[in-house]
Amino acid sequence: MRYVAMVTAAVLALSGGAASADPESGPPAPVDLTVSAGGESGVLSWRQPPGQRARAFRVYESGVEIARNTTTHAPLRNLGFARTRTYTVTAVDGLGRESAHSAPISRRLGISGVPPMCVPATLTGVVATAVTASAVSLTWTVNGDPGLTVVTGGPAGPVATDQSGIRVGGLSPATAYTFTLTHQPRCSAPAAPATAVTVVTAAGAAGTPAPPAAPTVTASTDTTVTLGWQPPPTGASGYAVYESGRRVATSTGPSATVRGLYHAARYTFQITALDAAGNESPAVLVAANTATCQASPPRPAALTATALSASSIRLSWQYDAWAEGYTLYSGDAAVGTSAGTATVLSGLPPATVHRLRVAATLPGTCGQSPLSSVIRVTTPAGPAARPARPADFRVASGNPMTGAVTLTWTQPDGGQPATGFRVYRGAEILAEVAAAPATLLLPQATTQVLTVVAVDAQGMESARSADLTVRVPYLPPP
Repeated sequence: MRYVAMVTAAVLALSGGAASADPESGPPAPVDLTVSAGGESGVLSWRQPPGQRARAFRVYESGVEIARNTTTHAPLRNLGFARTRTYTVTAVDGLGRESAHSAPISRRLGISGVPPMCVPATLTGVVATAVTASAVSLTWTVNGDPGLTVVTGGPAGPVATDQSGIRVGGLSPATAYTFTLTHQPRCSAPAAPATAVTVVTAAGAAGTPAPPAAPTVTASTDTTVTLGWQPPPTGASGYAVYESGRRVATSTGPSATVRGLYHAARYTFQITALDAAGNESPAVLVAANTATCQASPPRPAALTATALSASSIRLSWQYDAWAEGYTLYSGDAAVGTSAGTATVLSGLPPATVHRLRVAATLPGTCGQSPLSSVIRVTTPAGPAARPARPADFRVASGNPMTGAVTLTWTQPDGGQPATGFRVYRGAEILAEVAAAPATLLLPQATTQVLTVVAVDAQGMESARSADLTVRVPYLPPP
């Protein structure tokens, strides 16, 4: 496939190349979705185009929201072999405006433990932009695979990148160049057929500055990366920094800071030297990672609380970043945990004002988010006695072909006599039984976090049992 671009343009000035944001339009939709996987878990990644900055991202599977994050990737869990999953991503800005959905990406595991199957696809959307007398930016659509794209045809030889664009410098003015792009997938599929694009550089003064040398990352935060390099022996009038073919920083000296990045993300930057006429050298590459933890992570928001009885309160909230779980506080004391953004606090005293807050448990060593705002809720009047908390909550048996799981537990002596039991998933009651065991039909290829409470004759609930995590596999019909 061949694209021909007959483009002329004035020499780029020494200024950042980011597109201006339109405050009325909200953020653009994410692009370049890719899936990398190992076993039955993986990572969905994407790129956020220039424009209104995204405060957070939402991940959808077949139109249903399954995750949120404040950076450009999200974990995928419980993929389930021989099962096709289709994802889209949206961006949300600081005003809460959600973008259109990205183009969808579908992936399927072949057999358990094998990464998603992929089919080699010719690169599409190849575009030549910012063409000058000495340089051109090439961008393309990744087509779902997180492999490498090799670009040949430039004076510096082949360039391999895992990004969706590059800057090619060191060209001659008013000259036609044919660049060939070949995508090498990370999965076991062979390389796709090559794509070619022909570009004619603009007229202008001839000149090829020497490239900078020894690029390094000298500092990084959750939103910035500072790069340093050695000037070329002949010197330079300035330098330009590119990411995915887009100019993101400029400098008159041998360092520059790229801003507006997302935390816990990997970037590949190109650095070119410029002479007084604006001619660009061939680029040198350097990879960088932003800090994993946000300096100011969001706090849980939109907290609601409803008293269900004299012993129980239902809580729900929203959280824009990835969380491994949540801790519930009454005043300054931790009173419970939750795997998701809704739960029921049980075993509470009657006729009592509860001042509740929530904090997210962040991934890795990032600690806890700031606490949510306080919400006050009063349990109604009622009996004060409660049943004892169930113990030894466990899986007694399961059928991976159907997702049927039998749970059992013991009821300690003491407290009000238990007349029944409720099995919860978050704030949802999955089963009510008079005594153990309880058999549930759970969705396949999921991980469920369950608890059980005892209920007395007055309908009062005990404190929740310890959490039980149940992994339900997916086995397709024979």
